Amino acid sequence: MHIKEIVDKILKESDVQANTYSVADRIVDVNSFYLRNIEKTVQIGSKVPISAAEDNSEEFTVVAGSNTFARTIDDAPIQRVDFQHENSSAFTSVPFDQSRLIAGVNFGEMRFWANSKQIFIEEGYAGTLRVTYARGAITQFTVADYDLVSGWPSPDWLPEFAHDLLWLQPAHRASRKYKKDRSAYLKDELDEVMALFNNHFGRESALNSAFVNDDEVTGNYR
Repeated sequence: MHIKEIVDKILKESDVQANTYSVADRIVDVNSFYLRNIEKTVQIGSKVPISAAEDNSEEFTVVAGSNTFARTIDDAPIQRVDFQHENSSAFTSVPFDQSRLIAGVNFGEMRFWANSKQIFIEEGYAGTLRVTYARGAITQFTVADYDLVSGWPSPDWLPEFAHDLLWLQPAHRASRKYKKDRSAYLKDELDEVMALFNNHFGRESALNSAFVNDDEVTGNYR
């Protein structure tokens, strides 16, 4: 679904008047639930990319000693980390150190870890650190997107079946305020799609934990 379909369906399904729920307010709510749903995939534990539509990696120039870098892709799980020595043409995969969650152990004293906003290195070697995330930065919707004549953007970071969440969630909330007779129906629909969402990303999380490719842990690649 594209943004105009989603925003218009909120009004239709909640059965409320446009003068009580403007396009701008509906888009604010769509963005809010959009970010919540994607964050929920992180909370479930899924590291599987939601979409390959945007860049999901970044590189940092490391100098000898301690380094602190600001992430440009916030709050996304880290899928893999690779390091390239300044005198090398190849990146080498950095394995995980469970004692520090994410730390390089095959580069002597060099240690690496991260939080949702920053990346830290101690005893670093000069070179390039490449960090690959489970997803890229998320572009939120605007009223200008809704007002386009054609080519409306879509919430491509979510699987197609989960697009329904972005009209069901705000429609259900609006119906609880203004149309309580619609609320139970929308709640049933919302519960059904949310169960599919939880099962989908819960399954991906379990598979991601169960299977590890040795090449991804210790391999070299260009």
